[in-house]
Formats: sequence, C-alpha cells, structure tokens
Amino acid sequence: MSPQVEYDFPPGHPGRSDYDPKSPEAVEWARIHVSPLGARDFPVGHPKALDTPGNLNHLVVEAGVDPLNPHREAHTGRTPEQVAGIAELSRLASEAAKESPVTLPLDAAVVNSALDSKRVELGRDQLTEEEYSGVIAEIHRSQRSGENQDEVRARVEKQHQALQVLLGRGYTRNTAMELIAREGADKVLGGQYTPSAASEQSASEGATTGLSGSGRRRR
Repeated sequence: MSPQVEYDFPPGHPGRSDYDPKSPEAVEWARIHVSPLGARDFPVGHPKALDTPGNLNHLVVEAGVDPLNPHREAHTGRTPEQVAGIAELSRLASEAAKESPVTLPLDAAVVNSALDSKRVELGRDQLTEEEYSGVIAEIHRSQRSGENQDEVRARVEKQHQALQVLLGRGYTRNTAMELIAREGADKVLGGQYTPSAASEQSASEGATTGLSGSGRRRR
C-alpha cells in the first residue's frame, strides 16, 4: 500500500512547489480566490453573488415576506384563500362570543371557611384544581343578597386597609391574609376604618340621587 501524500496547499495554489500560473488548476484557483475589484461580499458561485448566473439580488426582501411568494401573508405564509377563511372563522367566533359576567369581590373569611369545609368533607387537606374552582363558583352563585354594591365595596376596602396595616407591622402577605380571615378586618383596624375618596364620592352621589326627588339641593 502506497503511503498517502498530504499537500500543504490545494492544486493551483501559488504556494505549491509545482505551481504553474497557466495550468487549469491555477486558473480555477485564481477565479475563485482572486478579486481584482476588492473583497467580495459572497464567495464565487454563491446564490447572492452578483456574478452568479440566476442570482436573486433583484428581489426585494421585506420582514416576514417570502420573496419567491410575495402573494402569501407576511410572517404566516398563508395563501389568500386561507387568510379569507380564517377571517370568516374569526368573525363567526366574535358574533357567538358572550361577555363574561362581572363577579363581585369575595370575602377572604368566607372563602377560607368554604375551603375548610370542603377539606373536612373530603377528609384531606390538598384540593384539586377542579375542587377549588368548584368551591369558588359555589360562593359566587350564592353571593350574599343582603349587601348592595356600595356595601360590598366598603367591606373589601376595609380588608385592603387591614392588609396594609399588617404589612406595615412587618407581617408577610400570606400571614396578614390569614389574620384578616381569622380575626376580621374590624379587629385588625381597631375601629379606625377610614373610607377612601372613591367610597365617599360614591356615597355622596347616592345621597344626591336620593334627595333629587324632594327638590332639595346638596351643597
């Protein structure tokens, strides 16, 4: 078996000992590697090289657009027929969609009590996602009817104030929520509940509306 010879330079390279500038190898090497007009952006034969037959430099390339299929939708590549079909499906879905009902805020104490009752009923502490959602949904369905919207807003705001008080005392958020649920916001605040400007404005508007029928003007 004859030993394999490893050359330092490929055929036609000027560094070879047998270099002949007129040989076919040297002419081909010069065609690929020598650029009389300066450095090339792309090597010889590259699809984007200006001197490559059939190059695509004349095509305008835009973000998300296939230059060979400019009629397709940008970024998705959908045909016009597919775009029209999706638009029709979206229109039908929009017409059939129903706005989700607005739910009132829940009392943390009521939620914790209902969750504890569910745990006792099942005999375990860990509730599944479906069981937890079922408890919350049942509370929403049996929302207390004795409270109007202003009373619900005031109760929730009182809980928020109690939460801020406990956070200011150094309690963590979870511990503060547990204390509010167990002791009640009134006990945490110690009777120092102060309605916010939004609650006072709401109450003022309600009082003005109630007096409008008697002809009295609130100043």
